[in-house]
Amino acid sequence: MKTHPPSLPVRTAIAGIGGFGAAHQDVHETLEKRGLSRVIATCDPALDRLGEICDRHHFTDRGVKTYKDFDTMLSAHAGEIDLGVIAAPIQCHASMHKAFVRNQTACYLEKPPTLDPDELEQMLIVEKDAAVATHVGFSHIFVKERLALKQRMLDGEFGALKRLSFLGLTSRSHTYFQRNNWAGRLLLNGNLLLDSCLGNAMSHALNSLLFFGNQTSLQEWARPSTMACELYRANPIEGTDTIFAIGRLDNNVEVRIAASHACPRSMERSEERMEFEDAVITIRSATDVTIERPGQASDTLTFPQQSLLNSVETYFEFLQGKASRPAQRLQDCRGFVETNALFYLAAGQIHDLPANAVSHPTPDAPVALIDVEEAGRRVIDEAVLPSQAGYSWASQGGSGRIETLPELRDTIETMTEVPASGTAE
Repeated sequence: MKTHPPSLPVRTAIAGIGGFGAAHQDVHETLEKRGLSRVIATCDPALDRLGEICDRHHFTDRGVKTYKDFDTMLSAHAGEIDLGVIAAPIQCHASMHKAFVRNQTACYLEKPPTLDPDELEQMLIVEKDAAVATHVGFSHIFVKERLALKQRMLDGEFGALKRLSFLGLTSRSHTYFQRNNWAGRLLLNGNLLLDSCLGNAMSHALNSLLFFGNQTSLQEWARPSTMACELYRANPIEGTDTIFAIGRLDNNVEVRIAASHACPRSMERSEERMEFEDAVITIRSATDVTIERPGQASDTLTFPQQSLLNSVETYFEFLQGKASRPAQRLQDCRGFVETNALFYLAAGQIHDLPANAVSHPTPDAPVALIDVEEAGRRVIDEAVLPSQAGYSWASQGGSGRIETLPELRDTIETMTEVPASGTAE
């Protein structure tokens, strides 16, 4: 891989103008003002409908060339791009990553890199020829205060890690699932997509859980071993919007997870919990940390609020030789992709929630599973899945092991044989 940093400003091409691409446009316009980045080209197939965003970013005045087609952009600027940013839909990630690597271009790849374990392995083969290591844009794990907390874990301050858990409730209305042709999909054009609450919107938290789950090295991630899982949907989508799971990692640490988009906005929360022999550490809303030890007063910490700008800045530090590696490399995503896949393999099916189990608010408000927080907390606190707890709406899922990953496609194809109806009547 390259050992010398590119000259500043870094010549940048951004795949994506609308959607989350707009956020990357904001970030790189800021970096341009600091002399770090210079966007020379950008592309989006919906370019004709994105005039307002193009005008807001003054592409013409800044000399940014715009294209509808990614390959056309890459061909037009061959040899001119130092950094490629992929802020395109998940299904585009692998092909765009491959194109940037073949052009000897550094790559900032938005999360998730892919949700197909086989595709990730193919991307890793491509990555072996990368001139510069790819950075995957997960939040949290580059935060210095989080790294310091994990180092305290590794130093043995809290004893051995016994259990990890995550409770995530993040509201999404029907418009979220209608914003494009891939939201909430399991398959798209015959390819595995697996978009879900933990595969996408709350993927940062799942990734963070696996980051803390590895207790052997500061910048390593745990991988899954076994999983029991129940999948549900309150929305009329192909995939799942609600996940309850209990499993074990490759180091035998227990993991408990409850996450849903089917909740009212007033109920939104994010809680990461790490239970050690001598302490329980809880991170709420990604920033508020409580360390509880038996017989002692609680300690509190506050992690700084992070932004996309902070994430991109960390990659620029690597590109300039100020860091030895990207905060999260492509190979560091194996545990995340495998865990997400294991949810489906273990559950075996996605259950439609009955109409009497969900609230039906106004059209612009999210459909909500009435018992979602209570059911989630029973998973976290008692290791009891909803069907075991006796909820009238619950249906038994199943269990699986990491060795069953080769069965993923067959499982997903079985799930998509019956069209999703959303809440049952």
